[in-house]
Parts: sequence; C-alpha cells; structure tokens
Amino acid sequence: MSYPPAVASAPPAASGALVPSTGLRVLAVVVALALGFLFGVLGTIVHQITVSAFGLFDLPVGLIIALPAFALLLVGLRMVAPSRWAALAAAAGAVAIVALLALPGPGGSVLIPDSVLGMVWVVGAPLVAVVVLAWPRMRGASRPAA
Repeated sequence: MSYPPAVASAPPAASGALVPSTGLRVLAVVVALALGFLFGVLGTIVHQITVSAFGLFDLPVGLIIALPAFALLLVGLRMVAPSRWAALAAAAGAVAIVALLALPGPGGSVLIPDSVLGMVWVVGAPLVAVVVLAWPRMRGASRPAA
C-alpha cells in the first residue's frame, strides 16, 4: 500500500497572506492599550451596579456586564491579531488602571470599595486576562491542496 507524498505547507508570507508592517503592529498595540484603559475605567465605574431581584437578593448587573465585556475584548484581540501582543497590551492596560483606581484618592475616597463586588472585580479582571492570554491558539482545519 503506498501513501501519497506529504505536501509541505508554504510559510504565511509566501502563501499570499498579508504581513502587517512593524508600524502597523505598534499602532495596534497602542490602540489595544488604550482600549484596555477604557475597559478598566468603565468596568471600575459600573462594577458596583446591582438590581434587586424581587426583593430577594441583589443581582450584580455591573459585574455581569463588565467581566464578560473585558473577556470578549481580549478574545477578540486574540482572534484578530497575529500574536498575543495586542491582547497583552489591553490586559496590562486594564489591570493597571484597575489597580490604580483601587487606591484611595487624595481625599480618601475610593472607586473600588472593600466589598465582595469590589474584590471580585479586582481579582476577576486579572484572572480573566490570564485565562484568555494563556489559552492556546485554535488552529482551523487545513484545506487539502488542490
């Protein structure tokens, strides 16, 4: 029984795929960092929002929106960018701004109080970042050569 010869796949640059320039990659990382700052600030603002569910318990709507939104930002960057650098920049920006906003202000006021919701936000954002960044890249099914 004979097997067909193995066909080596061409490198991405030779197969016609566009390779972004260094300047474009740097711009993508800077934009991702800014998006990380934005998501960190917005998540810090909304994470304390709760809605009473029939007077039985408070539903943490802010956390239910903020953590998945941050995860979706990172997953989207992982899917679109050719490497992890953009997602890493967004994660670093969000985690850095959350850490900064967790500190007391000049007047002693805090944006992230010492509560369950505050701790879930402070610990949850870096955990989401670590999981998304450490997740292996899913390779698509290769097409047979024509």
